[in-house]
Amino acid sequence: MRLAESNLKADGAFGIRIANKIRIMEITNPRYKIFQASGIRSISLVLLFGISVYGLPGCSDRGQAYPTAGEPFPLSALAKIQQLGEPHSGLDDKTLLINFWATWCTPCRKEMPDLQRLSETLDREKFAVLGISVDDDSNLVREFLLEYRIRFANYQDQEQLLASQLLGIRAFPETFIVGPDGLILQRLSGERAWNESTFRALLSDRRAAVTMLTSGRVKG
Repeated sequence: MRLAESNLKADGAFGIRIANKIRIMEITNPRYKIFQASGIRSISLVLLFGISVYGLPGCSDRGQAYPTAGEPFPLSALAKIQQLGEPHSGLDDKTLLINFWATWCTPCRKEMPDLQRLSETLDREKFAVLGISVDDDSNLVREFLLEYRIRFANYQDQEQLLASQLLGIRAFPETFIVGPDGLILQRLSGERAWNESTFRALLSDRRAAVTMLTSGRVKG
């Protein structure tokens, strides 16, 4: 039994359903091997796939620049994807932590409880935590949120409008910290032990840098 699957088995009945889902995705969904952050066994296949795709004329996105620190996050696209669970109380004038994840991604599942605790710790008048799942099964996502008592606002980006097309995410989890002005303060790849001190340290590290990057811009 593979390590990821054994970890899922330990999660009980829900974990078994996720493990079965992964087996199906490995067979039917070519994007799985690209986006599974913990799938080391897939690296060689991903490299081969990448070489073949980038070798095709018109298929490469190497010329496309995706948003990074100091640039706007496409918040308007949230209106185009499905919201799951509890609705958020408004995002205007708040600093946002936006986490892209999936139920089949082991590091994603591990950090979700930390993100829930962080969402309960932060001042809701100034901050908000959002999750955006790239799963194709909304029922599975809802079941995960209920079973693990994840109550912060979550969305489902089934077609990966945000994750792939607008942000160019290639592995999960990936997290964005977005300032009240809509500019990206941090773009972070991989799992983290989220808590208030970690979050505030990330904010302080980048706010000064982003201010310098944007100081020459004329705001409309």
